[in-house]
Parts: sequence; structure tokens; C-alpha cells
Amino acid sequence: MKFLITSMVFLSFSAFAHNLKTGSYVEMQDKLASDDFQGAMKIQKQICEKELDEKHKKEYQDCGKKFKDIKDIRESFKSLSEFYIKHGDTKEIDGLLVAYCPMAKAKWIQKKGSIRNPYYGKSMLDCGGEVDK
Repeated sequence: MKFLITSMVFLSFSAFAHNLKTGSYVEMQDKLASDDFQGAMKIQKQICEKELDEKHKKEYQDCGKKFKDIKDIRESFKSLSEFYIKHGDTKEIDGLLVAYCPMAKAKWIQKKGSIRNPYYGKSMLDCGGEVDK
């Protein structure tokens, strides 16, 4: 039984760490929270070109999309967030948490600490809170 639980914890961690590669995603979340449209676009492109395989691109279909403004890329970030959350088996790995904004009706992953809302940026930076995955 102990082996089974240990294996499940290890596999959960491995799936989250391997599939998500959250470094770029969290950087994009931070750019959106800071209202940095150009920075968010650059990271989204990097995620699509270097981190998502063809199977993942079928699930997150905004690779190659031309975003007209920050509102447009924030809408896309909702589905990117769902993709990253779906492929994780726990809400906290390496200092990360899952947060939810009731105004945007969307979740995201961010570093532990103060809420930094990527959907409203500086206008409502602390809107939302930590939730279960």
C-alpha cells in the first residue's frame, strides 16, 4: 500500500512537472498581470513553438493566432490555463498554486503569494483567490 501511494504521488508530480513545463506559462501569466501585451505574445509564441507537441496543439488551438490586443490574448490564456491545469495532478508543485477569478470565470496557475490576476491586470490585480484544481 505504501508503495502504491508513493508511486501515485511520484507519478502525479512527474505528470505535472513533465507535461506542463510551467516556467514559460507562469512568465506569461505574470506579463498579463502586468498588462504587458507584447511580452505575453512573445511568450505565447515561445510556448507554441518550443513546448507544445502536435497533440497538445490540437487541444490548445490558438498557436499561430494573431492577437489584436491584450483582451484577445487574455481570452486565449483562459484555454491555455485550462490546458495546463488539466495536465497537472495537484494544485501546488514547486511553489505554484491554482487561482480563480469569479469576474473572468477562469482559473490560472501562478507562483504562491499574492494573487496576480492575468485576466484584468493592474485594474483588478488582486481579484480572485486560491482554489483546488
